[in-house]
Amino acid sequence: MTDEKRALAPSGNAPEVHTQNNPCSVDPSRLLVESVRDYAIFMLDPQGRIASWNLGAERINGYRAEEVLGKHFSLFCPPEEVVSGRCERALELALAEGRFEEEGWRVRKDGVLYWANVIITPIREHSGQLVGFSTVARDLTERRKAEEQLRESEQRFRLLLGSIRDYVIFMLDTEGRVSTWNAVAEHTKGYRAEEIIGQHFSRFYTPEDRLAGRPQRLLRQAVEQGRVEDEGWRLRKDGTRFWADVIISAVRDASGTLRGFSKVTRDLTERRRAQEQLRVSEERFRLLISGVKDYAIFMLDPRGYVVTWNEGAERINGYRAEEIIGQRFTRFYPEEEILAGKCDRELEVALREGRFEEEGWRLRKDGTRFWASVVITAIHDSAGRHSGFAKVTRDLTERRKLEEERVRVAQAQEALRLRDEFLSIASHELKTPLTALQLQLHSLRDRVEALDARVVSKVDRAARSSERLSALIEALLDVSRIATGRFELNPQRFDLSEAVREAGERLREAATQAGCELLVKVPESLSGKWDRLRVEQVLTNLLSNAIKYAANAPIEVSLVQEEDTAVLEVSDRGPGIPEADLSRIFERFERAAEVRHYGGLGLGLYVVREIVKAHDGMVTAHNRPGGGACFTIRLPLAPSERAQEEPPKPGALH
Repeated sequence: MTDEKRALAPSGNAPEVHTQNNPCSVDPSRLLVESVRDYAIFMLDPQGRIASWNLGAERINGYRAEEVLGKHFSLFCPPEEVVSGRCERALELALAEGRFEEEGWRVRKDGVLYWANVIITPIREHSGQLVGFSTVARDLTERRKAEEQLRESEQRFRLLLGSIRDYVIFMLDTEGRVSTWNAVAEHTKGYRAEEIIGQHFSRFYTPEDRLAGRPQRLLRQAVEQGRVEDEGWRLRKDGTRFWADVIISAVRDASGTLRGFSKVTRDLTERRRAQEQLRVSEERFRLLISGVKDYAIFMLDPRGYVVTWNEGAERINGYRAEEIIGQRFTRFYPEEEILAGKCDRELEVALREGRFEEEGWRLRKDGTRFWASVVITAIHDSAGRHSGFAKVTRDLTERRKLEEERVRVAQAQEALRLRDEFLSIASHELKTPLTALQLQLHSLRDRVEALDARVVSKVDRAARSSERLSALIEALLDVSRIATGRFELNPQRFDLSEAVREAGERLREAATQAGCELLVKVPESLSGKWDRLRVEQVLTNLLSNAIKYAANAPIEVSLVQEEDTAVLEVSDRGPGIPEADLSRIFERFERAAEVRHYGGLGLGLYVVREIVKAHDGMVTAHNRPGGGACFTIRLPLAPSERAQEEPPKPGALH
């Protein structure tokens, strides 16, 4: 085993660290190292144990000197690297190659990881004997975070024992010819020393800059002002361009005589690219924000004064940018909220909690109110200083109206449901005692018929009243069945002509009493498949309406067949239907005449329409040219299977 390999083997004794009490005997270089705070600079013995510790090491790693001296430097490495032997390999590489450098994760005393740049250099005596290692570490965590977040590639400074690695530093003579050259300059510009020393520095400039005399002008400014700084495109040996920050300083001797120039060049290509990307991104974002029309997006300063304004803000609030920038945002709030201090509280909440959000009334320039969704976000700069607020407002007035309308519709629907439920219950409750009453009246008439004609007349009037009441209750029951989807059809084939003739005969006496001549025109036979009771109910309702509203006028009932449809018409020569009422007479509880002139609940035509629709038919009403109303019913000779089999839905019969 060599002495160096043996030096890496674990040893039980740590080197003793001595501290001099006499400041005058302390090496100034040591004082310099120990006072450095931004770098951890410390010595390792040949076995990798810590032999010295500076303020920078304490600040970065969190250990005081007495806590760490004599311990192995793997104390700062993550456990997986310790297990894999990476720490020992670092010392081996430093011995083999003269130095070891890497970036990686390190562990502080509190267990928190940080990203470090570490350089380990072996230290030997004049005889070549290894005496230990110098270790220089720098905490690059923040830089690494910035690189990851912003994706910017920045040139990094690496300082190692006073040498600058990221800058091209060379000398020019008084004429501007290159007189010194280093490895960094060769790497950056591509020239070897023997290729460029003695050449004029204008070689690094673009043809257009040389033609404009820019290199000579920069030298003159450096002579006159002592130094000149410039940014621009420069050329590498291969002709590629890079964006450079250049500082040219005049170098004079003690007597003030110009001896030449120092030239420091930094390649800022990546930074410029990142800045250009950022500029383009910001311009796109600005165009995006300014072009948004559905949202008011603008900035407030820390006191709540408007500093930016977009097109959406102008459209929603009504102010042009020149009218509102510089004004306090309270201008958008109702006066009662301003007096109550609401605006200031919003900013306080946004500053305390990061954001404030609400919906409420806001004012436009013309004084009209609109319902707004508002989000206010506190903005801080990179140093954490509060720099203002971002305010996003959306006009939700139409949405609020729709929501209110939905609530009104829901309430109306609920009211209708309750009404239908009441009608259903009331109709059933009334039906039972009414039926009993009718039976009693019929029985009473049979008993008193031979005793007193006046009593019989009164009983007959009571019976007729009970029959009208029964018809009204039956109509209410039909409406209830329709509304709840319990209305059913029983279609069977029958002769519609016969049914129309029979209905006419049943109502002929009532028509005669009303002074109406009833004319029935039907073919000898017209058969189809319908629910006979319901079709007769339709015809009875229409004839009863005609007798009621067209007294002392003729009534005509006609039936014809048009292809596969039966067309039934009931018309009269009465006053007709007001044009404004034609569109609503088939709705529930709608009437074209005043209740005080005509009785009824306004349900007959509604029931007619629903029965006809249940048969896949259609009913319409219009006024005749010569006066009077005409109702036309079109019934398919055979309703569709859907109409026969599918149960009606609530509120409809098909």
